Amino acid sequence: MVFALVFMVKTTINLDKEIYAEIVKESIERYGSTKNISKIINQRLRNRANTTGKRIRRITFRVSESLSSKDADIEIKAGWGERSK
Repeated sequence: MVFALVFMVKTTINLDKEIYAEIVKESIERYGSTKNISKIINQRLRNRANTTGKRIRRITFRVSESLSSKDADIEIKAGWGERSK
C-alpha cells in the first residue's frame, strides 16, 4: 500500500489591506462567501510555487502493519529532505 500525506495547518497571518481586499473579492466571486479565503491563498501559493517548472512530488512511503508511528515520522522527514533537493 502507498499513502500520500496531506494535512492542513492552522495559523494566523497578517495581510496588507490591498491583498486582503483582493482575496475577499475573489472568494466572494468564486464561492459566494469569504469562508474559502484559505482555499484562495493556498491556490495562489501553489501556483506561484510551480513557476519554477519543477513538478512538486508528494511524499510517499510503503505502509505495513508493523510500521510504527515513529518509523512513519522518520520516513516523512526523509521524504521532506529529498523533496527539497
